[in-house]
Amino acid sequence: MERQIEAVIFDLGGTLIEYAGPYRYWPELETPGLQAAYDYLQSNGVILPPFSEFRDSAFASLPGRWQEATDGKRNLHLVDFLAELLEANSVADVPSDWIGEAAQAYQSTICAQGVMIDGAHDALADLKEQGYKIALLSNTMFEGSIHVADLQRFNLDPYFDAMLFSADLNMWKPNAAPYLYLLDRLQAAPTNAVFIGDSPHHDVAGGKEAGMHTVYFRSSDRFGEPDDVQPDATIDHLNELPHMLSGWTVGI
Repeated sequence: MERQIEAVIFDLGGTLIEYAGPYRYWPELETPGLQAAYDYLQSNGVILPPFSEFRDSAFASLPGRWQEATDGKRNLHLVDFLAELLEANSVADVPSDWIGEAAQAYQSTICAQGVMIDGAHDALADLKEQGYKIALLSNTMFEGSIHVADLQRFNLDPYFDAMLFSADLNMWKPNAAPYLYLLDRLQAAPTNAVFIGDSPHHDVAGGKEAGMHTVYFRSSDRFGEPDDVQPDATIDHLNELPHMLSGWTVGI
């Protein structure tokens, strides 16, 4: 017996909105946000090392902190990361509200340079018209509310029935938990759902870990081609997705 896919879950960064600006690779793409946080703290009289040292310190620690979060060892919030970064650079006694404002400057700067990926709006509109349940799952150390504002800015938010931003609930890809959380919200079985994202390791591997079908979106070469995990399909443009899914059937 067969039925069609009934639920579609999207990644955000690199899939619906591109946040990289002029930078090609992570964590270098975090530079404008880090600069904004640095400038805010300096404007309040905080004595900081030269920005190049501050940046290099951040980039040395951020991948490890991100790995801890995706491994389920410790959640990662931007404000906590900045506090840890200041401590690592022997910058003491910075008021917590200043660190919070610096975090706001950081994430606002990154989000301000976001651009909607070509075809995102039309793909979501077509999928919604076809009757799919649609959700969003994003690995992010930012507050989920600022990404909701991004979606509203591009008029993408009305298409989603559920959203999950990893730091808000300490649920990170590629663990199965955030996928299953959203599927429960959508009242859909993993075998009748598909995940679309641009990261083979986090999106494709995570979706498969949750028992979902997966689509790799080749939106950039930031992560490289899948090697140790294979998606069920690959697309080069989001406008391929609605037609492709309409022809999929899955066994039950």
